[in-house]
Amino acid sequence: ADVWHEASERRAGRDPSEQEAEAVVRPYLRQAAGTVQARLMQLHAARLRTQEAGPAAALVRRYHTLMALRRVVHEMRVIHRRLLSLYPAVTEQLIEEIRLLVGEGERLLDDPAADDEPFFIRRGLVFTGHLLRELG
Repeated sequence: ADVWHEASERRAGRDPSEQEAEAVVRPYLRQAAGTVQARLMQLHAARLRTQEAGPAAALVRRYHTLMALRRVVHEMRVIHRRLLSLYPAVTEQLIEEIRLLVGEGERLLDDPAADDEPFFIRRGLVFTGHLLRELG
């Protein structure tokens, strides 16, 4: 019941939770979007490097990839939380997209056999572009 009430309050332009000031959130989100873009590009570049020096090098590369992915997912969680402070000034679709991306990233971290990383990277890059456009 509380979740439904809070959602209806937000749709009416009132937020029952504590919000950060827009003057603080917008610059942070711009910076965070750039950070996420850079890390996603690093992940993309790492996927393009196919020459391995052996199994040990592949393990090290996988470790670095997982650590970079963990940092991206963490930053996306923070972006999601801070975007909620801007609602309804930002679209529900933007908030929902980052929520879905966080879930997808967590699934990639939890399932080492998952091979959806290229799709996650593309969606993340598209999202950060949308976020930057929406922030102005």
